[in-house]
Amino acid sequence: MITRLDHIQLAMPPGEEDQARAFWHGILGMMEEVKPEPLANRGGCWFRTDKVIIHCGVEQDFTTQRKAHPAFCVRDFDGLAQRLTAAGYPVIPDKVLPNRRRFYTADPFGNRIEFIQDGDGFGQK
Repeated sequence: MITRLDHIQLAMPPGEEDQARAFWHGILGMMEEVKPEPLANRGGCWFRTDKVIIHCGVEQDFTTQRKAHPAFCVRDFDGLAQRLTAAGYPVIPDKVLPNRRRFYTADPFGNRIEFIQDGDGFGQK
């Protein structure tokens, strides 16, 4: 029945689009997409790479998601960890599964994000 994942929406507080852009575009290298009308007037911002689409949506009563999270496979695992650390974001290694290189960080709003070395993803082994 389900054919593919179209996008992931993450919540963000109102008026923080510049912080979302600095993280998703500036650090992670995703391209920002123009939101279609009439969605554009709701705030937030959308980002995409070849296969991944993230919608950062404004939530008036925003609450950080510290457990629920997206997980992304990345080619330059160590380089990304260094970029995040240099920008002041936490890099929390997870060694529970010894044959999978992965770590957690938080977006500018405290939402949990997981990164996995490409090839070690749960859908790749």
